[in-house]
Amino acid sequence: MTTPKFEVRSFSYERRAQKADLNYPPCKGQMILVITGKEGVVLSRRAPRGRWGLPSGRVGAVEESLKAAKRIAAEQAGVSVRSLELAGMYDIIWHFSDISVKRLHLVYAAITDDESCSKEITDEGVEARFFAEVPENLLKDDIASSALADCSEK
Repeated sequence: MTTPKFEVRSFSYERRAQKADLNYPPCKGQMILVITGKEGVVLSRRAPRGRWGLPSGRVGAVEESLKAAKRIAAEQAGVSVRSLELAGMYDIIWHFSDISVKRLHLVYAAITDDESCSKEITDEGVEARFFAEVPENLLKDDIASSALADCSEK
């Protein structure tokens, strides 16, 4: 897969009439990284008792996806990456009783030469480390297990 280019389209909303262009609902971009190194897969968590997960973050509306991936790797895991390859794109829609939320997930397979994560518990509560084996509860998460499977082929 090649790295996608994004087109930013405004979506109109008439405040007085309370009408929106619902034929084109806004979509936020989310990126998931499967970062592997000599010590295993990098996982991060937000709080000391939070669940371990794949490093992820939002992609800015005008941010290039490769730059976003490098930023997220540094912010969420404290590692630098030497290789990035797009492994999957998931268009996910959550339906609630009165609204639907749409999010585009980009999944990148990344390789790091770093042997440790520089993200220990910080003021924001972010912690990251390498795992030789992915925790069982992470494999039960549909998005994470799909991302891991897509990246295992890379």
